Amino acid sequence: MITVDLPFPPSVNNLFRNAQKGRVKTERYAEWANVAGWMLKSQKPGRVEGKFALALVVQRKDNRKRDIGNLLKAVEDLLVEHGVIQDDSLAERIHIAWGEAPEGCRVTVGAVS
Repeated sequence: MITVDLPFPPSVNNLFRNAQKGRVKTERYAEWANVAGWMLKSQKPGRVEGKFALALVVQRKDNRKRDIGNLLKAVEDLLVEHGVIQDDSLAERIHIAWGEAPEGCRVTVGAVS
C-alpha cells in the first residue's frame, strides 16, 4: 500500500489547451505536475505492479461548486509518469472523496489480485 500527499490537483477542464500542433499542457498544469512530481519523488512511494485500487481524498479549498471526478485525471497521469502505477487503465476500483488532506490531496494506491 502506498500513500502520498500532493498539492490540490487542477481540474481536467484546465489541463490542456489547443495549439497549432494539437493539444498541449496548460502552464498551470505543467507547474502543478512539476511541483507534484518533486513532492512525489521526495516521498519515495515505490511501485504497484498490475491491477490496483486507488483512493483520492481532496481537501476543499473553498465553497465553489466543483466536480470532484474532474480532479482524478492529473493525479492518475502523474502516478503513471513517475512509475507508481503502470497504466491508469489497470484501475479496478477508484474512490474519491472530499476530506482532510495535509497538502491538498492524499492518494492511496494498493495492489489488487
